[in-house]
Amino acid sequence: MNECKVTFHPVFVEAIKNAAELEEERARLQMVMEKSTFERVRRIVEAQPAEKRAAYYGTICEATCAGQDFSSVESLKDIADIYARFIIGRAFET
Repeated sequence: MNECKVTFHPVFVEAIKNAAELEEERARLQMVMEKSTFERVRRIVEAQPAEKRAAYYGTICEATCAGQDFSSVESLKDIADIYARFIIGRAFET
């Protein structure tokens, strides 16, 4: 019996892992955010470099779950400002 072992190039494997992580983070955010807000945020995030998108979705999800409101964001700067306030607030919580 002949055995064939299929292997994939490490770059391909990494790309698949990154795509899966991106989809997971995007889906997680979509579950916790109002549809219109999610669509606005998604457009902003998807305009960013591909390698940063999963991290953006993850941090926005974290802040959303903690009660931050992203409903009026229009730019990445707006998102960054909300997230910065969230991190500072969390750092000084007692």
